Amino acid sequence: MAGQRRRQLMQLGMGGGMLAGLAACGPAAGRSDVAPRIEGSGKQVTLRVGARAAAVAANPSWEEFQAGKKLFESKHPNITLDITPDMNSEKFLAGAAAGDAWDIQDLCCDQLPLEARAGVLTKLDPFIKRGMKESDVKDWIEWQYKYFNVDGAQYGIGKYMGTTSLYFNKEWFAQKGVALPDDSWDWNKYREAMVKLTDIPNRKWGANLILGGDRRQAKVHQNGGTMVDPKNDLKSTLDTPKTIEAYEWIHARMWRENSAIQPDQRPESAPGTPMNARLLFTGGHTAMWEDGSWSLVPVMQDKPTFEWDVVTLPKGPVQRDVLATTDGWAMWGQSKSVDDAWLLLSWFNSDDWYTIQSKRLQPARLSWLPKWQTMLTEAHAELKGKNLKAFTVGAEQGFARPWELHRYHAATNKLINDEYTASVERNQKPVKDTHIDLARQVNEIQATEYAAGGKK
Repeated sequence: MAGQRRRQLMQLGMGGGMLAGLAACGPAAGRSDVAPRIEGSGKQVTLRVGARAAAVAANPSWEEFQAGKKLFESKHPNITLDITPDMNSEKFLAGAAAGDAWDIQDLCCDQLPLEARAGVLTKLDPFIKRGMKESDVKDWIEWQYKYFNVDGAQYGIGKYMGTTSLYFNKEWFAQKGVALPDDSWDWNKYREAMVKLTDIPNRKWGANLILGGDRRQAKVHQNGGTMVDPKNDLKSTLDTPKTIEAYEWIHARMWRENSAIQPDQRPESAPGTPMNARLLFTGGHTAMWEDGSWSLVPVMQDKPTFEWDVVTLPKGPVQRDVLATTDGWAMWGQSKSVDDAWLLLSWFNSDDWYTIQSKRLQPARLSWLPKWQTMLTEAHAELKGKNLKAFTVGAEQGFARPWELHRYHAATNKLINDEYTASVERNQKPVKDTHIDLARQVNEIQATEYAAGGKK
C-alpha cells in the first residue's frame, strides 16, 4: 500500500520532479495575491468546468449543470461554459500536468486536500477578502469552510453540504408497538428498538449499520473518539479506546444480536448483486437506515409502500454528531482567465445557483437552509410533512462535521476499509486487535510517504 498514490501519479506523468514542478508553478508562485476584477475581464472567453456528474439522461446533477450554464451565459454573454462530466482527481491532475486543466472544478471528499498539496489549485484567500462580503463568508457553514483550508490557505468554497440522519419506517414501528424515534434517543434506545423491530425468520432487521468510512465516523465522534489525530494528520487514532468501542458497538448489533443486517443477509437486487442500502430500506428489509439529505428525493422516487420519516441521529455516550459532506468548488492555479473564473466561482455562491440546486441538495449556506426546506417540498410534494429539520439542525448547532482524512488518505484508505470490513462487518478478525495493528500500519505508510514526498 505504501506509495500507492505516488505510483498513480507517476502513471499520469506526475511522479517525482513533475509533481514538484506542479507545486512550484502553482498559485503560490503566481497570482494568489492579485485582486480579481469582480465583473470579469469583459473579453470573449470559454471557461472549462469539471463536473463530477455523469452526462446521462435524467441525471439531476447533470441537468442542474445545464440549467446553470444556460442562466449564467444569459447574464454573461461574453463567457461560454464548457462542462466536462465525470471529473475526478486523476483527470484534473493529469490536465494540470499537461498545462490544460479545468478553470473551475466541482469536487468532494479527499479531492481538495490532495490537489491543494499537489500545488494545482488557486489560494482563494485574497479573492475572498477583496471580492466577497464578510456576511457571505459568515454564511458558509463553518465546519465545511474550515475543511477547505489546507495548510493555512483557503482553496475552496462550498457547493452543498449534505448531512446524515436516521430514516425510519413508521408503519413497521407501529406494527411492532415501538415508539417512534425522537431527539431524546441515545444509543441504548436505538439498540432496544433495533432488537424489538428485528424478525429474522421473515428476513427483516431493525437497522442497516453497513457504513462507509465517512458514515461510520459519526459513531466514533458520538462516542468521543477520532479517526485521525486532530493536531497531526500523519497520526492515526484508529487504535484509541473510544474509537474501538464505537466499532465494537456496531459489531455487536450485527453479530451478537443480529438486530442489524449482516452483509451476506442482503437479498439480491439482481442476480449476483446484493441490494444496496437505500433499496434495503425502501424495499422493507430494514426498519432504520442512516443516510444523508441527498437521498430524500431518491427514496421518494423508489415509491416505498409504507410511511416513512427522518430524525436526527441518536446521541452517543459523549455527544451528538452527524456527517457533513465536503462538496465544493475550486479554481485551477494556472487558469488563463482568472477574472472570469473568479466571476463564475462567485456565481456558484449566488442565489441564482442555489435556486437551481436547492430543489434537491442541501445548501452550504446557513441562510439558505430554511429556503431549501421550502423549495424541496414545493418541487416534490411527497416530501411535505417530512422532518427536514433533522438535516439542518447539525449545521445550525455545530455538530455536523466533515470526514477526517489522514494526510496520505489515498495510500491508506483501502487498507483501512479492508480491515474494518474484515473485523466489524464480516466478523473474520477481532475488532480491537485489528485496529491496534491497523493504526500502526497506517502510521508506517504515512511516514514512508512523508519521507518520499520531501516531507510535504
